[in-house]
Amino acid sequence: RAPETTRRRESRSPAPPALAVKQSRLTILDMAERSREALSAALALTAHYSRNGFEEVKRMESDVDRYEDALGSYLVKLTGRDMTRRQNEDVSKYLHTLTDFERISDHALNIAESAAEIHDKKVDFSDKATRELSVLSAAVREIVRLTTEAFSQNDLTQAARVEPLEQLIDDLCDKAKRHHVERLQQGVCTIKQGFVFNDLLTSIERVGDHCSNIALAMLELEDDSFDTHAGQKRLKDDDPQAFQSAYDDYAARFSL
Repeated sequence: RAPETTRRRESRSPAPPALAVKQSRLTILDMAERSREALSAALALTAHYSRNGFEEVKRMESDVDRYEDALGSYLVKLTGRDMTRRQNEDVSKYLHTLTDFERISDHALNIAESAAEIHDKKVDFSDKATRELSVLSAAVREIVRLTTEAFSQNDLTQAARVEPLEQLIDDLCDKAKRHHVERLQQGVCTIKQGFVFNDLLTSIERVGDHCSNIALAMLELEDDSFDTHAGQKRLKDDDPQAFQSAYDDYAARFSL
């Protein structure tokens, strides 16, 4: 559903800061949940495709686009208001993460389009490729769940666990691509299968990237700084044992 309250207010002066920030928070949380639902529905289509399911993902992606347009304009107007330090931090966090939530829904639509291609062209993956996609689908569902819940609860401990999982997803995608090349060489898979398989891996990898951006924005803005690349390095360097422990936990759950 489009953010009606935010769209109405977007055309005039925002509400008093406390109310405006609260409304913005509710809207971006709705947007985040819509993106999460779109991704889950899109991944389901890769195994059980339906035209109605595809159209639902399109509708959700369109809703999220409207959220971004309305809320982005509203937040920009808020930045010129006299607000408390906490309110300014919240508005900054919403501005830094808004586009990443929207991009998750974009990649959900890309996954749905790949599912449509699989269905329309009657593409059959090998058992190994199907299993790899199943593992990666579970991992990317988990990172989106983790990210949206950390954001909703402003839970920095949960946010710090996003980056190890994003690193694992990158590693799993790289491994799946190598496996696919091996299957091509062995004649187990075909070029036609390969294009759509790689498209799915790319979309999954990019969803992980946007989750990482959201979590790092939360952590960096809490420290009064914003540099996601530096944040990634600091997460690994400040407590490498905790980072590796989280990575190992996820690797035990999501293994090819």
